[in-house]
Parts: sequence; structure tokens; C-alpha cells
Amino acid sequence: MRILVVDDSSPHRRMLTAIFGQAGHQVLTASDGEAALALLERESVNAVVSDVRMPKLDGFQLCRAIRRDARWARLPFIFYSSVFIGGPARDLGRDVGATAYLDAKDITPQQMAVELEHLVERHVRAEYDETLGRLLDDVDFARRYHQVVLDSLQGAGREEMRDLVAESKRALDAVLSRLDHERQALAERTDRKVEAAQLALLKELGEFLGDRINNRWPSSWPARSCSRCARRATRPAKRPSGSRPP
Repeated sequence: MRILVVDDSSPHRRMLTAIFGQAGHQVLTASDGEAALALLERESVNAVVSDVRMPKLDGFQLCRAIRRDARWARLPFIFYSSVFIGGPARDLGRDVGATAYLDAKDITPQQMAVELEHLVERHVRAEYDETLGRLLDDVDFARRYHQVVLDSLQGAGREEMRDLVAESKRALDAVLSRLDHERQALAERTDRKVEAAQLALLKELGEFLGDRINNRWPSSWPARSCSRCARRATRPAKRPSGSRPP
């Protein structure tokens, strides 16, 4: 996981970089909100851990700016502060879109790494479930649309077009079946971990289908690519060697 640490204190940045690094994460740092926004323009990260009180652009302003940009609207954002810890600060943090507001007096830096992993895992899982629901609706629409078009392609001289649409329809049937199976599996295993890469693939499939639903005649759909992307997006995350299922 790539984590952006935003803090105007060099010792704090070094400490969190060391702790997250020991946990196996890649860490990027910024000394204030403006530097963080500039870095986000160049780099992709999986989460932001930010102090509140900083020069130029503080943590509240940074979180608000991130949430107003569609590219980062769902990016996990965690406040980690020992100063702004009262109820009004927490309320403001929640209202500007923070994923969590952690009190540095209650959670040690070592505990912070574990807590961050849990927060991001829950966030990724929730977004995966939401994306899967939208995708199921899109695939079902496309599948039924293909059937309508297929029913209209009757008569001599239309065999080639009918075969192409039928192939895409079969691929969509397979995709719908796989996605529905994934939804049932997730319902049975609410604790199942979903990797960020799987969420990215599911979003890619959603964009792939959305483009074709809105802009393509059914016969031009690349059916095999659609099925392949669905298989990759719903493949369960690999467990570390030697681990057992819970």
C-alpha cells in the first residue's frame, strides 16, 4: 500500500515513514497541505494520513480540497493528531470527509499502522460492494438490451450480425453469472478481504461496460475482453503461504 503522510514536523514524518515502512508499505511525505495536493497530482496513493495544524493549508482544508476533486473523492483520509482532538474538531473532520479521526494520545504510532490497514481494508471492501452492485445493474441492462436487439435481427441476410450479437449476449450472461456469484460469496463472507487491485479491476470493468452501453452498437462489443476482465476482478485475493482460512 502507498501511504501519503502529511505533517509539518520532520520528526513525525520520519517516525511514521519508518513505522509504515516496517509494516511493508511505501511512504510518500509532504510538509503541508499544498505540498500534498501537488504530490497527489503526480503520484497515486492508497491512503492519506494527515496532521491537522500545518502552515499554508492545514489538514481540514486539505481534506476538504481532496473531497472536492472527483479523482480523490473516495481516497481514505485519516487524521492523526494530538492537538485538535475535541468533539468540534472530530465533527469538523467528519463533515469535511475524513475516513477516521485518530487521537495520537490514545493510539501509539505502532498501533497506527495496524489501525490504518484495517481502516483501508474496510473502505476498499465497502467501495467494492457498492461498485459490484452498480455493475450488476449495468450488466443486466446490457444483457437484456442485447436480447431485444437479437430478437429484432430476424430474416435472411442478417445471420452474421445475429451471430455477433448472440456471442456478446452469451458473454454478458457469463459475466452476470460470475458477478452474481461474487455478490453471494461476499454476503456469506462479510469479513473477506478485498485487495485494492481487485477494486481497480472492477472499476475498470464498469468503465469498459459503461462506454459500450452508451456509445457502441451491440455487435461491436469485444465479448472475450469483457469476460476476462470480470474473471480477474472477482478472483479472491491470495493468502500468504502457510496461512489458513479463518
